Amino acid sequence: MSESNSSGRVIIVIAIVTVIVLGAIGAWYFGFYKPEQEAKEQARLEQIAQAEAEKKRQEDAARRKARYDQLITDGDSAFDQEDWESARSLYSEASSLFPNEPYPQNQLNLVNGKLDEIAEREAKRAAGEIETITTPTGRYYVIVSSNIDDDLAMDYAQKLSEEGTNVKLVQHNYNELPFHGVSVADYDTWDQANAALASFSNFGANVWVLKY
Repeated sequence: MSESNSSGRVIIVIAIVTVIVLGAIGAWYFGFYKPEQEAKEQARLEQIAQAEAEKKRQEDAARRKARYDQLITDGDSAFDQEDWESARSLYSEASSLFPNEPYPQNQLNLVNGKLDEIAEREAKRAAGEIETITTPTGRYYVIVSSNIDDDLAMDYAQKLSEEGTNVKLVQHNYNELPFHGVSVADYDTWDQANAALASFSNFGANVWVLKY
């Protein structure tokens, strides 16, 4: 009977110790180990997400820079060809991609100035006014007629204007004599003006370029 009681007490002690040990293990696992592992996994996932976000940011930046460079190239090409509307659109988009870049904004100012000049000339033409150039501008004018008599030059200029041609009278000297040239186009460079001569062949064979 004594041995039976002793054995029972041992079993109870073992059971109690087992419960305590299991409880301690459970407390350690759920209270420390598992949260630590979950925190490590969360940190790993966040690190991966940050790396992916940085990679995407760099890829987006590279695409924006490539697009900007292409817009500038196309805008400069349109500018050289005096395609002002296309140049304005291209430079505007480039400026929207990189607002702090001065180049597209500076080009836009030049283009808008050119468009304002064109609008002013068109308004004058619509009103029947002929623009007269009396001082050097550094531009290259396509001259279709030049006359000492300013009235004859003006008559011809008005005739062309009424037909829809954009005309300017350019007052220049030749052999120390004052001449009045009827210009139907003008350009920034000699190459541009010379290349355009063929398109004015309907004015005859004596079309020429005057730098003034």
